[in-house]
Amino acid sequence: MHSEKIPELSAKAKLKFDEARGKPVLLFPEGLLFLNQTAYRILLLCDGRRTLSEIITELAKDFSADRVAMGKDVWEFLLALHEKGLVQFH
Repeated sequence: MHSEKIPELSAKAKLKFDEARGKPVLLFPEGLLFLNQTAYRILLLCDGRRTLSEIITELAKDFSADRVAMGKDVWEFLLALHEKGLVQFH
């Protein structure tokens, strides 16, 4: 696991709440992604200060979920966004 990596939204990505649709979205130059509440919560925590490990611990506690399973899902989600240039790791 890459637990000490620090994820952060890239400069071209903006996390917003679409009031008209009542859903969180991730805006970027090529389009937008509608987010479920879990994805939205993950991205809110990607502030460039918290490590991946800290984010996973907080999410596992918030959702009363298994930390290992949560970690795998969070990593895969962030890695997919990283490959699209929407999340960067420090």
